[in-house]
Amino acid sequence: MSLDIYKTAIVTGASRGIGAALVRRLRAKGLTVHAVARSADALDALKRETGCVPHALDVADRAAVVKTFAGMPVDVLVNNAGILAPAGAIFDHDAASVDKLFQINVAGVINFLAAAAPGMKARRRGHIVNVSSMAGLMISPGIPVYAASKAALHSLSQTLRIDLHGSNVRVSEIAPGRVKSGMHLQMMDDPKAAQERYYDGLRCLEPEDVADAIMFVLAAPERMDVTLMEINPTDQSYGGVNYHRAQG
Repeated sequence: MSLDIYKTAIVTGASRGIGAALVRRLRAKGLTVHAVARSADALDALKRETGCVPHALDVADRAAVVKTFAGMPVDVLVNNAGILAPAGAIFDHDAASVDKLFQINVAGVINFLAAAAPGMKARRRGHIVNVSSMAGLMISPGIPVYAASKAALHSLSQTLRIDLHGSNVRVSEIAPGRVKSGMHLQMMDDPKAAQERYYDGLRCLEPEDVADAIMFVLAAPERMDVTLMEINPTDQSYGGVNYHRAQG
């Protein structure tokens, strides 16, 4: 199992949800885990619980990311940080929200790759896991800009495997469906209404489900790379055809 030889991991978006669940799993396996998020208070609580190494920084800050992590002998990089935008049509999104979403969901990943991937390639050891979304693989009305950012991450993950070909560094993409992580509360002005719309009465994935899937991918033998894993709630499916019947 590859986890037996891995010693150090970086997990972004670690203050809650999938990231926090994964930090707990990796620490239980004895890895030194560098937990990255913007909330210093949440990271301090996670440190007291797990013994992780907290880093309160913005993944979109390229200089801070490179200064903190460049040269660190990292075995596992999990790019999990991401945000959602309020629901709406493509043309309803203002420029500032679009920029912020792509800075975190796409540029943030590239920043950590710039800091960690060259060292992995030089050492000929490592595993990069990018947490994307089913929204990036399917037509996703209502969340078009978020879906576009995750489609970009899907493309980036595929190209990254080519960039690292022959280096023995594995690249995996995990694409979950709806996860009850609290992320969807960002989609409406009223968090209670968002809770009722996106979570209540639905059997969503739990953050621990996705963390367990990532642990499976990391534990696969070194000869095996799970390049793309789709994880959906049993009750969630995709597809359908929309027709508008013209009048007159």
